[in-house]
Amino acid sequence: MAEREPRRVDRNRRQREIVRHLEDFPRQYAALETAMAAFGEDFDLQRFKEAFNTSEDMEAYNRVQAVERAVGRVQNFVAHLAVAGVKLAQLPAPPIGDEGSPGQQAFEALRDANVIDKTLCRRLTRAQRARSMIEHSYVQAPAGDVHRAARLVHDTARRFIGAYRGWVEAHLDPEPAHPQNAASSRARPTGSS
Repeated sequence: MAEREPRRVDRNRRQREIVRHLEDFPRQYAALETAMAAFGEDFDLQRFKEAFNTSEDMEAYNRVQAVERAVGRVQNFVAHLAVAGVKLAQLPAPPIGDEGSPGQQAFEALRDANVIDKTLCRRLTRAQRARSMIEHSYVQAPAGDVHRAARLVHDTARRFIGAYRGWVEAHLDPEPAHPQNAASSRARPTGSS
């Protein structure tokens, strides 16, 4: 059964979501970098572990929480952008496996469309699983795993955005049709008076 053409309203909504996420991504990524920098210029594993395992220094523990939150936020942005881009471009998506997710499915579709390479696809999938581990199995997640996840998300997100931005921009309308946009464009003067 062939995919039907998405309704214009759905296409416009998806485009607005993509544009908003791309505009806000630098702030979210900077928050991750700032949170990681609280543990030293090189994001020191030992300092992170000490703060992660403390039951007395709540300021240090809150810095760990900031890293975890930023990791989840950045990876959610990446997965959301991947899913929305695949839908916008109407790329064929492989079936979701038992352990898969819509994000992984979208990463694989982008790999199959040569938007990202297979190595980045694998690493994005690992980052997605790491985010899930942090958010859903936190009590059992060792400090070293969270530290590795932060480094992985930090690296893959930047690489993903670099490859994704140019590709998705070709699929965006110059200015998505939206009643507000149409009204404001009609209200703008078109010539000099």
